Amino acid sequence: MIGCKTLFDGLNRKSGAALILTFIVLVGLTLVAFAFATMINYEIRGTGVGMRNMQAFYIAEAGRAKARWALTEGGESVGWGESDISFGEGTYTVTTVDNGDGTYTITSEGYIPDDINPIARRRVIERNVSIVEINLSLGATATASSTQGVFIAARAIDGNSLTNWKSSVNNGSWLKLNFGSPATFNKLVIDGALINSYVIEYSTNDITYLPVTGLVQSPPWTFTFNPVSAQYLRLSVNGNRPEVDELEAYNTDNILLGQGTFVTSW
Repeated sequence: MIGCKTLFDGLNRKSGAALILTFIVLVGLTLVAFAFATMINYEIRGTGVGMRNMQAFYIAEAGRAKARWALTEGGESVGWGESDISFGEGTYTVTTVDNGDGTYTITSEGYIPDDINPIARRRVIERNVSIVEINLSLGATATASSTQGVFIAARAIDGNSLTNWKSSVNNGSWLKLNFGSPATFNKLVIDGALINSYVIEYSTNDITYLPVTGLVQSPPWTFTFNPVSAQYLRLSVNGNRPEVDELEAYNTDNILLGQGTFVTSW
């Protein structure tokens, strides 16, 4: 009997040790599983945050693209902007600023879901956006009331200020542009010499000419006026055989934008 009791005591001690070891292993596995689940949860949350930040960035990019379109194709002038515009799962706010040095700055902010309580936001700034006005004269045909030898009318719209048109008479001369179809313009730049006075006129039929209205000269020999849509533009000049090196016509609402420098934040 004593031997059996001793055997049973030994088996109980071994069983107890096995239970303790099993418990420790189960606790360890539970801790590992919990740590792994926590890590996966953080990864999922981090991925979600990254995706929302990326969405906010592209919403801001949409606002910037809208601003460039508005300034070049949408008929808007600098200073234009929009606020709290819905786009996808969020909104954007965009502003445009004239830097005063011939460049613009476009600032666009994207939010998810909005700018009141955003869970994600990004700001995109495009600085030093260059402005390029389109010279309509380069695609026109030029004629003149008179010329001196090789100094024909076409030399006044060839984009080269070293070539020019020269009139063969002192007064009553004119230089005329035919755009081929109706064009809208509101600015004229004259590079020339020996011109004492001028009249800027336009026509839709090359018969009846009307003077432009709202004419303002600033800087010298740069003239802005109320926009007109016409196929013909005529510059009448008086002077001692006046000459025009370049005659440039523009629509200041029709511009091209260069690429600026980009900054992102938030």
